[in-house]
Amino acid sequence: FFLSKTLGRFAPNRIYFSGQCPRTPKQRRPSHLRGRRPSFMAAACCAIRGILPTTTTTRGRPAARGSSRARLASATSTSSSPSPPSFPVPQRTPHSGYHRVVGFPRPFFEGWYFRVTLPEQRDNVSLIYHVYDPDLPHSARRGAGAQVCSPGGKYIFRESTAVENFIAEPHELALRMRIPPAKGGRAAAGGGGSAAGKDGGGEFFEVVEGGARHRGRLLRGTESSEDPAVWPPEKCAQDVSWDISMRAVTGYGPPGTGSGVAGSTAGWLSALPVFEPHYQITMAHGLASGWVETDGVRTTFEDCPAYSEKNWGGAGFPIKWFWVQCNSFKDAPGLSLTATGGNRGVVVVPGMREEVAAVILHLGDGTFFPFLPIGGGGNSDNNSSGGNGGVWGEQLPPLLGDPAEVNWDISPWGSWRITATTSRHEIEVTAFADPLSSHPGTVLRAPQDDTSAGMAPLCVESFKGRLTVSLWALEPGTGRRGAVILDAVTSDSAAVEVGGGPWYSPWVGRGGLRGPL
Repeated sequence: FFLSKTLGRFAPNRIYFSGQCPRTPKQRRPSHLRGRRPSFMAAACCAIRGILPTTTTTRGRPAARGSSRARLASATSTSSSPSPPSFPVPQRTPHSGYHRVVGFPRPFFEGWYFRVTLPEQRDNVSLIYHVYDPDLPHSARRGAGAQVCSPGGKYIFRESTAVENFIAEPHELALRMRIPPAKGGRAAAGGGGSAAGKDGGGEFFEVVEGGARHRGRLLRGTESSEDPAVWPPEKCAQDVSWDISMRAVTGYGPPGTGSGVAGSTAGWLSALPVFEPHYQITMAHGLASGWVETDGVRTTFEDCPAYSEKNWGGAGFPIKWFWVQCNSFKDAPGLSLTATGGNRGVVVVPGMREEVAAVILHLGDGTFFPFLPIGGGGNSDNNSSGGNGGVWGEQLPPLLGDPAEVNWDISPWGSWRITATTSRHEIEVTAFADPLSSHPGTVLRAPQDDTSAGMAPLCVESFKGRLTVSLWALEPGTGRRGAVILDAVTSDSAAVEVGGGPWYSPWVGRGGLRGPL
């Protein structure tokens, strides 16, 4: 029952959806299957179809009349205020949709992270959405909400137990929530520009058009006053609204064979609950245009680097982790780097923990270098800077690829050093928090290792990290460094983060493929 429920969520002919939006024509079940529950084997086959790429693409295709995408898009698009330019719908990345299995009572969370880098200001806009335990009505942590880091280091967080107000698509990046008014909050009517809701006011957030459009508004009420020891008053925003369009340039993985389908970070392993919480980069690099307004001060931007990722699952979050991300390199346009690692529980062995890490690199020309403990889908051997086993649609399963050994040395705050090696390549990443920054780090709320607890102030993040990345090809047989692919490429607008704990001494670790895998 559990496997059929889990795998069934990927079935393209069956929707498990929390809202009342109708199916798109593509999702309509064949007439001979309507009214029947999918069998376990059908669900399993559909799960594989949902993880491995197909030849279907949604690039630039408009929403069908009456589709859920059109419904979400039209629900709040009646404003007369000017809005950013609309980009084509980006290519679909596996696991972009909502992983909830409606009616299946288990602890579950899902979180979405979107980042826009403002290189000239060395600043950032972060939009973070989450939902907890939608199918456990008596859960103490049941809720959904959003937090925003706006330019200047400002921060706002809003959460509500009205989970029924949160709706999301199961097969594409689309979500929306109307947040009930906060006690003591300011009236939302008036102001807020085009991010004011259809009814003229109210708090909400939404992602529509396959992730191409982001809009919302959050207001702080008296019930959400922050601890001044964690968030000084000058960091606390009272009113934040935004209207941003994003155009995906790189999803995840190599360009592929023309199918337009991005890859899955963990391959088919991302369908198995034993590897929860799962992780997926949904957009390694994109371009964003629009505005964010914080307490009456509006920041506008055009074609700035954008990035997105997500986590989901029923297991607890790592007890500590690190994260470095950057796709704003002046001398290497389109280059995107993500380096992350954590200490997490092993779902199938209660009480056992493991340390895992990965370094994921996309070059501007589409070349892909995944340094993953499970191997990964790098570029084909025909590429001189190649990868480890072919492009999507041709590669072997990730476990048969080229697994990496990842080593790291992370201070409690201020410095990150990560190296990773496969049989063919070696990468080195170093990053430092800017000691001269006027806001050296912003405390964010994050999931906890305890599946009965919700969001807590567990991580510190800065968007002014100074990062250097180098990449070498290794000589066959000897493993010595050979050709230089990236020679100390730098950026001064990296996102750097430590979380969990708290931990007070440097974290030196190594992650690789564990037995019996």
